[in-house]
Amino acid sequence: MIRNISMTFGSEPILSKIKKDNPDRDLILYDALNNRNELMLLDVSGKDSIFKSLVQYDVLSHGGTDDWHGFISFIATKLDIDQQKVFDARINQLMSNPLPSGMHSIYSLHSYKNINERVLLTTWNSPTQFEMWKKANPLLMPETYNNDPSFYSHESNFKFVH
Repeated sequence: MIRNISMTFGSEPILSKIKKDNPDRDLILYDALNNRNELMLLDVSGKDSIFKSLVQYDVLSHGGTDDWHGFISFIATKLDIDQQKVFDARINQLMSNPLPSGMHSIYSLHSYKNINERVLLTTWNSPTQFEMWKKANPLLMPETYNNDPSFYSHESNFKFVH
């Protein structure tokens, strides 16, 4: 299992050069769906990051079979201890069953050195399948969290470039 996932953002020439200069790494280039021409280079090698400016996550758990060549979604939340227990239980339940149609894999992550920030990373065949799943599952978070002014959640979606 991958123990950490890191990423960096930048222009296509710079990210492509990083990818070319590191052929031993599993570096994958993505384009943001909600902000065109915002590119992300994802390192799924599980090795220590090579990026100077990075975002890094430690893997808590994983389910499914990875396919990084489609659509991926990151849903980040900041949770207190009790919310983490609920979140982790729901993710573990999801991972213990067959994954939804179109989902290749699911990762439960926490921000590097910040256990309070949890990220749900999922890989999919298409954005349509993700949207259908998201509508059927209220982000695995109780609705009361969304009504709490201190609750933070952010979603970022990307499509594979090369």
